[in-house]
Amino acid sequence: MVPTGHGGMDTDRDMLGRLSEDSFHASPLASRTREAVDSGGQYRPGGCVPREKVAVIIPYRDREQNLKVQLHHLHSVLQRQNLQYGIYVVEMAYPTPFNRGLLANVGFLVASDVIPYTCYVIHDVDLLVMDDRNLYRCGRVPRHLLAHSTKYGKLPYVAYFGGVVALKERHLRAVNGFSNLYFGWGGEDDDLLTRIFQVNLHISRPKPLIGGFYALQHQKDSGNPVNQKRDILLKSAKERMFKDGISSVQYTLLALEKRPLFTWVYIAVNETDIPKKFQEYFQR
Repeated sequence: MVPTGHGGMDTDRDMLGRLSEDSFHASPLASRTREAVDSGGQYRPGGCVPREKVAVIIPYRDREQNLKVQLHHLHSVLQRQNLQYGIYVVEMAYPTPFNRGLLANVGFLVASDVIPYTCYVIHDVDLLVMDDRNLYRCGRVPRHLLAHSTKYGKLPYVAYFGGVVALKERHLRAVNGFSNLYFGWGGEDDDLLTRIFQVNLHISRPKPLIGGFYALQHQKDSGNPVNQKRDILLKSAKERMFKDGISSVQYTLLALEKRPLFTWVYIAVNETDIPKKFQEYFQR
């Protein structure tokens, strides 16, 4: 933050550090925090000029209770971090299987039309940051904000790049965003990391003590089956990256609503149309 005089806010003073277990449940959002949020989940701190404008993009389906907890938690944390931010919840209509990468691409395109954000955080709805010193900001290279979770403990594997990631616009443009082909669970995060390495970038992570996330419980989603094609698709990630991504995403916008704590983006996608021009990659 750049102070505008003595009224400038001190980020370190406002943050709490390691958060209490109580904050990981559906506790009411403090009235002061709620009142500071503008329509569509937009917030701008007073008393300073933000260095970074952050769009938090949440790919979403059928996790209403998780979303409520996440929004109450996230608004509190991000305001203590003195960020200018907006929260975008991007939902795909049934019967199309969940596609996290495609939803992230749509979220990026919609958010970038609202204001010129400098950082885009792709955020699973069921993961709550456990330490508000884990800053929702972008760095010189793509950042993996998750270094430890209550679900996995340590990362499930060294090259894991899922859950919560932060990328600048130039990073997303350089790799053409996520693949749009991963319908169902798994693979889109590994595909993204392959793209990042292909353009000679690497990633950074906070230390596990700071980069912990609390995993909320939820029912298994029948609309998000394991993607049986993910291993086949991963083999062609480098070949596809400049044809399959932000530049080629296809969807129908059904609703765009500014709700009190977030902007709701509701889309329809034809699962059979999107892979048509990429059939060769499914048959290897």
